[in-house]
Amino acid sequence: MMKRIASRILPMVSCIKLLFIPLFLLTPMPLSADIALVHAGRIDLDGRALPTAPNPTLPREGKPPGILNVSQPNLQLHRTPLSPAKGTILLFPGGGYRGLAIVHEGLNVADFLNGLGYDVAILEYSIGKDDVTVRPQALSDATKALDLVYLHGKEYGLSTDSLGVIGFSAGGHLATRLVHEKGKDVLFSDIILIYPAYLDAPGGLKTEITIPRGISPSSRFFVLIGDKDLPERVTSSQGYSEAAKAAGLESELHLLPGIPHGFGLQPGQRGVVGSWPALLEAFLKKSDSSKSGGKGSS
Repeated sequence: MMKRIASRILPMVSCIKLLFIPLFLLTPMPLSADIALVHAGRIDLDGRALPTAPNPTLPREGKPPGILNVSQPNLQLHRTPLSPAKGTILLFPGGGYRGLAIVHEGLNVADFLNGLGYDVAILEYSIGKDDVTVRPQALSDATKALDLVYLHGKEYGLSTDSLGVIGFSAGGHLATRLVHEKGKDVLFSDIILIYPAYLDAPGGLKTEITIPRGISPSSRFFVLIGDKDLPERVTSSQGYSEAAKAAGLESELHLLPGIPHGFGLQPGQRGVVGSWPALLEAFLKKSDSSKSGGKGSS
């Protein structure tokens, strides 16, 4: 009798053990915050991962799609598939501080820079109709974004080998303001302005965008604009590039003949307007050469 009871109980005990052990082993271990952040594709300006895009991209009449309202400023993180990455570039699309040209001055440019070996962080900064309030808020957004990329880039899987900034139109204005505010504290390797707006003041450049004393002598400038842009934008772009040279810094200025404002990077661009990505690529290659000890010149 005892043998028969034992023969029934022992298999049941074995089953209980088998059931218990796999359930215990399959309990998922929580991921660390660092691992989660490394894989984040988008973060808010407090550095928290965002699961979805808070600011919708909408059609714009006569223009590529864009963001027309920013309810939550944030950073899109676009990592290069190439290894090792050459550095990270902080990108500010334009839009007159009324919108963000997120496609032809954002996503397309990020893809291009990723292909050259750079990680890219696109800032969706504050926009609105009241320049008195929105421009300081946009600069605050840019400063927070810079802190995240410059101080915590590795936590987000971004390369910290070098730091660049690129801005289009109003984003170019924002980039120059950021350099003015932080250029003596942060090493910007490459400062890239594509048809920058709002740099001009009567008799010269706005004081809010001047190149700061104490900026790293290794900072390099690239300014590109069409010569059919507004005359004050052409003149101020030339003035900014000359100011960089006067400060002893390397600077390239490119005037695209016959080209107006706002071309960005779009499929099918040919001729003069289609040449600007190659000019930027050549500039960045010279920058790479100088960083690695080669001889680069402007």
